[in-house]
Amino acid sequence: MIDKKRKLVIIMDYSHLYDEYKPLLFAVAYRMVGSIKDAEDIVHDVFLQLEKVDLFTIDDPKAYLTKMTTNKSLNHLQSSIKKREVYPGPWLPEPIVTPEANAPLANLLKEESISYAFIVLLHQLTALERCIYILREVLAFDYKFISSTVNRSEQSCRKVFSRAKQKLQKNQPFKKATKQEANELAKLFLRAAESGDFDPFIHYLSKDVVLVSDGGGEVLSAMYPIISKKRVVAFLQGIQKRGTFQGQLSLVNVNEEIGILQQKQGEPTKLITFDYTEAGVQNIYVVMNPNKLKEIGHNFSF
Repeated sequence: MIDKKRKLVIIMDYSHLYDEYKPLLFAVAYRMVGSIKDAEDIVHDVFLQLEKVDLFTIDDPKAYLTKMTTNKSLNHLQSSIKKREVYPGPWLPEPIVTPEANAPLANLLKEESISYAFIVLLHQLTALERCIYILREVLAFDYKFISSTVNRSEQSCRKVFSRAKQKLQKNQPFKKATKQEANELAKLFLRAAESGDFDPFIHYLSKDVVLVSDGGGEVLSAMYPIISKKRVVAFLQGIQKRGTFQGQLSLVNVNEEIGILQQKQGEPTKLITFDYTEAGVQNIYVVMNPNKLKEIGHNFSF
């Protein structure tokens, strides 16, 4: 008689594991590294390594694969730490821009909490804090598993998680706006960018709003965050007068939220998203680094 474990492995061959867990593992890696291509490479490496593993030795595929993905993500971050340290100007995660027709990925983004503002916040944590927060708060793994994954004591993991949660709560004091409200705000910005009349949009900015632009040293952008309603308004009005918003502007799904994509001659040049809460717009994120825009329209096989 075949035992339960052997039955599970017979049903759960390599291709099944790939189909079942690839979206989850991509979500874990993307949260950790903030890059679509790097996250996909990490997941690809996980499944290449899995081919060398006897599936009969795996008791919990989800935990096993998550641990592999987490460790590879931490290794990637460690190897690229110098690049982040010398990055010219503010660093922003790569946005995931998808058509509404991509229902599987849209459902993943909703279920796995990968809103762009949330990813930005996660990357204000240390790599270890981010890792433990994701494993505990998002994926609900117990501290025994987390301890074995990051090679720290359970007590240490609890302290790191508590610290990470406090940091995130401090930066998330307000309830998020509804999708309809965010959609209307994006439309207001679209009209302002086209007409130069920012007054209707300005009404929704919080007094301490922050605008962060990421050009990555590839294109001209603000080298420091722009802070306060007055300065953000002056900045937006100034770049609008210089023709910065010329081209095709359209509403798009950014990490399953509303964003604005600017294209020139069919090429994406700017992606704008808003952290919009019940207290107004807290943050405006502008991604202009062409290396972070080239995956727009990417065909996700989920």
